[in-house]
Amino acid sequence: MIWLFLLLFAIDEPQDKGESVTLHVKEVHRARETTEYGFLSHITAVAESKTIAYSIQCDESYSNKTGGYTLRCSELSAGKDYSARRFRSVISFWPPEAKGEGYLLGMYEIISEKEK
Repeated sequence: MIWLFLLLFAIDEPQDKGESVTLHVKEVHRARETTEYGFLSHITAVAESKTIAYSIQCDESYSNKTGGYTLRCSELSAGKDYSARRFRSVISFWPPEAKGEGYLLGMYEIISEKEK
């Protein structure tokens, strides 16, 4: 009976909402790779909190077949501050209520992080 209780508790446990952070984007690099199916955009950036510098990347894809994105990264510009949520190995710049319009919302993978 105790196992059933523990199992139900684990299932009911709220999902990780991430840690709220404010990040200043210092650099953004974009590279596009054209394929027979559409294109892939590789986006890398350097973003900093007050104490940590992150190197992050996100890949988005556009489909010629559907005429739209299948995976979309949030738009970043150097020199701007953003509210984000940091998870174990990714950072999301999408607001929690955001929903993709026919595409998945991509998060930026943390490639490296270092204390400032």
